Amino acid sequence: MFTPTGPPRRPWLRPLIALGIVIVVFAGLWVLTVVTDDGKPPSEVARYAVAGDCLENRGTHAKPVLFTIPCSDTKADYKVRFSATRYGKCPPEFDEYTERGGRQGDTTLCLTAVRH
Repeated sequence: MFTPTGPPRRPWLRPLIALGIVIVVFAGLWVLTVVTDDGKPPSEVARYAVAGDCLENRGTHAKPVLFTIPCSDTKADYKVRFSATRYGKCPPEFDEYTERGGRQGDTTLCLTAVRH
């Protein structure tokens, strides 16, 4: 008859290794989050901008992607003069930005360029 001669079995070892792997993965994700955080608040989309807010265009002129930023920032491209959501159109002397959809419906902002 055959008798095993190997080392004694340790049934607690596999769960301990799995727990160690989970801890290492979560620690790595946490370190990645801390390293990539620039300390700035998250960007707010232009849909919620009000008169006096400044916007940065992170898209192109043909397909703008606008975010609200402080007016003191040199990246500010536009300043919101007023919302034309009720009327749907801005006077010709203003640039117009319309964001479609959302819970509140379409949003139309009348903008002027920011001079630095």
